Amino acid sequence: MNNPFKNIKKESGQAVDPNKAHIYNLIIVDESGSMGGLVGVTVGGINETIGTIRKAQEDFADKQQHFLTLVCFDERQGNVPPIRTHIDAMPIGSVSDFHDYCPTGCTPLFDAMVESLTALHERIKDDENATGVVTVITDGLENASRKWSGEALRKLIEQLKEEGWTFSYMGSCHDVVEVTMKLSIDHVMAFDHDDLGASNSWHRDSSSKRAYYERMNRDFNANESREMKMAMHRANARAYYADRITPDWIDQLADDEVFVFGSNPEGTHTGGAAAYAVKHFGAIVGQGEGIQGKSYAIPTTGDFDLFNEAVQRFIEYAALRPHKRFLVTRVGCGNAGYSVREVARLFIRAIRLENISLPEDFWEILGLKLYKK
Repeated sequence: MNNPFKNIKKESGQAVDPNKAHIYNLIIVDESGSMGGLVGVTVGGINETIGTIRKAQEDFADKQQHFLTLVCFDERQGNVPPIRTHIDAMPIGSVSDFHDYCPTGCTPLFDAMVESLTALHERIKDDENATGVVTVITDGLENASRKWSGEALRKLIEQLKEEGWTFSYMGSCHDVVEVTMKLSIDHVMAFDHDDLGASNSWHRDSSSKRAYYERMNRDFNANESREMKMAMHRANARAYYADRITPDWIDQLADDEVFVFGSNPEGTHTGGAAAYAVKHFGAIVGQGEGIQGKSYAIPTTGDFDLFNEAVQRFIEYAALRPHKRFLVTRVGCGNAGYSVREVARLFIRAIRLENISLPEDFWEILGLKLYKK
């Protein structure tokens, strides 16, 4: 077998600390020709992810060491290898921003995944403090692998999941549910094949990574057995993509949940979700904005700019309360008379907050299709 790692940036040596979690982030990026229209947003998304990992290293330095592997793949003419590892298990502090991305050729997805996963597993398999966090982005079906089948990849993924590895898959222009079911990947997101959809998929995945690192910082204990560490990794892997779709009907709330509804500035709360919030979730008549009981009011009537400002104040409020889950209803799409398209775009900053759930059609306007497990 040819070595897919012959064109790499050499790892700048950093000894691993036996008292810390060693998190090996692996990003596998489709560089086939159909990605040509998404060059800027893909490079931006990769660098956003690098930034997220850098920040986690800074914030959780006492308990975590982060490493990055970045693999791009396509099948092209000439002597260019189809699988190119630009960064190989490099300490994140030594990683520079990435720019070397030029889509062309076909899509050897299975070969790229099997070979990059196998290489990383071989590197860390004897390190009981190590785990892999794998992100795959592709805009097309497998059509060029020569060495590995989907079944071989599935078996490898299932083995690594049992060892506590995390897998997420961002896809467009194909049936991502069908593909990922066959590959045994649980965390799945489809994006519209444009800058908005691709960019928002990276934002959402980065927010999930950040939440994962926070859980790891809470849960990792270097003194536990290897088996206990694997069990902890598996539990955190299962929670990687939180359910962020607001249910169509909400008749009860968990202790940490907040019902977010549309109001008017006077807080009359006489109809629709507002009246329901008064009856069930502690909304206060006469209060047009903000937290009230287990609900939060966003004034939607009147000037659209003021509505937008209220939405942004809500997002800032939620950002300061990461342990609460805010269930946003279709605020502004009823009596206020705004369209889903108008309102959904006001919530684009919420994509980066794991504790905000939006209606499914809001996500679709933002270019994403999320899937519940």
